[in-house]
Amino acid sequence: MLVKFGNWIFHYRNFLFPVFYLTLFIPSPQLFADNTISLSIGAIIIFLGMFTRSVTIGLVYIVRGGKNRRIHASNLVTEGIYSVCRNPMYLGNLLLLLGFGIFANSVLYMAIMFPVFALIYLGIIKAEEAFLINEFGEEYVAYKKKTFAIIPKLGGLGKAFAGYKFNFTRVVIREYNSLFIYACGILLLSYHQKVMSLQASAILLIIFLVVYLVVKVLKRKRILKAS
Repeated sequence: MLVKFGNWIFHYRNFLFPVFYLTLFIPSPQLFADNTISLSIGAIIIFLGMFTRSVTIGLVYIVRGGKNRRIHASNLVTEGIYSVCRNPMYLGNLLLLLGFGIFANSVLYMAIMFPVFALIYLGIIKAEEAFLINEFGEEYVAYKKKTFAIIPKLGGLGKAFAGYKFNFTRVVIREYNSLFIYACGILLLSYHQKVMSLQASAILLIIFLVVYLVVKVLKRKRILKAS
């Protein structure tokens, strides 16, 4: 049941997630009486989420989506960052979701939407596991036994990075859309909570938009190439 749910949600995840993000702006009781606390803690966790995604992409980039937005994997990667955690990208996503919920200072989001997101990722992970077991058999089963799905083995971080060169260009190419969305989300929430003026928000938004468009043009002209 969970595997079927995971396959379905994987197919439609790009359409559903933006809708869920809108719930950050629904009026809600506050987590913290002082907005400064929620903004500070939330910003730190958001940064950790972006950092986790960027490190994962910069070291090893795995394509999990195949034809018709279905789960796919052409090879099994178990080394490097994936020796610390089987799903470092999902770890980054969950940190982002948690961070934005705290940044928005929303009890409603943290009590309802974050658990829903966690269930969604559980379903996707179970669906991917079913696919990978079918595709790679005992090799994946052995890897699954020694590596947690989400919680990283912090003691293995040093060994995980050994022999890998960080590819900053690949991070820019693969993440510029997401980074632009995260930046806009932070700006909108900051304005929504009246901690940033409309003028300051507009200026920063224009700067982010210009950077986004420059990267998009450079990518289209193949001046920036992902590898």
